[in-house]
Amino acid sequence: MDSEVTVVGAGVIGSSLACLLSNQGIKVTLIDRGNPLVKHNNSSKESARTVALNLSSIDLLKKIDIWSDLEKAATPFERIYVWDSKGSSPLQFLAQDIHKEELGCVITNDLILESLKKPLKKSKRLNLQADTELSKIKINEKGVVITCTNGKKFHSKLLVGADGVTSTLRSLSGIKTRTWSYNQKAFVAGLKTDKSHLQTAWQIFTPKGPIALLPCDCIEGVNVSLIWSAENDYANKLSSLTKKEFIKELETKTELILGKIDLKTEVNSFPLNQLHAKSYFSERIVLVGDAAHALHPLAGQGMNLGLSDVASLNSKVVKARRAGLDIGSNSVLKRYERSRKIPNLTMTTLMELFKKGFESSDPWARLFRNLAFQNVSRNKILKRKFIKEAAGIT
Repeated sequence: MDSEVTVVGAGVIGSSLACLLSNQGIKVTLIDRGNPLVKHNNSSKESARTVALNLSSIDLLKKIDIWSDLEKAATPFERIYVWDSKGSSPLQFLAQDIHKEELGCVITNDLILESLKKPLKKSKRLNLQADTELSKIKINEKGVVITCTNGKKFHSKLLVGADGVTSTLRSLSGIKTRTWSYNQKAFVAGLKTDKSHLQTAWQIFTPKGPIALLPCDCIEGVNVSLIWSAENDYANKLSSLTKKEFIKELETKTELILGKIDLKTEVNSFPLNQLHAKSYFSERIVLVGDAAHALHPLAGQGMNLGLSDVASLNSKVVKARRAGLDIGSNSVLKRYERSRKIPNLTMTTLMELFKKGFESSDPWARLFRNLAFQNVSRNKILKRKFIKEAAGIT
């Protein structure tokens, strides 16, 4: 089967790219080891996983024509409030400071996947191959041939890896990565708090790791989504606690900023690792999203960076095609890499600095941290820059 582009991985990132490209008249094959058209189980871990979409990501979902449905379920936030348990001056970023009504919206990953089913089914230029797993790749002058474990073969000019952190395509292509463990676990759950979330994304930095409380009204009985990153030793302690003890510890660590807390879902946890591909492409193969980069969730930027990859690659491929160029050529893929590598590495570095800065017990590090908080809070130009970064406005 021939197509111009084959995308491996039908998660939010891969499906979004496939829909955008097919909307431009490009013939796309989308393969996935599962079936994205099967209804997701609402009791699964995925159903409670939330993402904080910035304005740039929302604009991209509008182009795919799914945001009008998602907006009804999404919880907008107009403020980000950050404070430090060690006593640094708190920071707050307001949408009104950049003349916007909101900075972004919180929604479950599951709802985005459900909304993507409609354009996946509707597009006549999109060939979805479910329950199909990549096995081998062979590159020639005209394109790349993909062989799958079920015996199917696909030929295209460009092969895109959107198959996540453990990307099979990245491994088969020989693209190397830099990776290490944060020696932390993230705990996620749905909560009900006494106090209103006030359309605010709350985040406290503690010596044992950051805690985010995101406004979330899209899960029944829940008003806040928890993302709690904890050092491994402390994480082991948290894992051994009863639900009542876990919530008591959470109330203490968050200084009851949202009052008493009820746990409304199961608490799920996963290890935190950092990964960045040394190159975003090899011959006729390119990576997007977590297949190219994965970072600490403390700023909730993983999905947003992935969707920015999608927007950039879509733009570069469409422009090259209109100019009659080979969309799988190194020159086209290099332009994509240049547009995304520096922003992604910058965000990764910033998150690493934040993490190390707040974990440090060194008095000079604490002094620098306090001065940095004060400088950002008082400097209107710098503060607006931070707010625009958080909202995905460049």
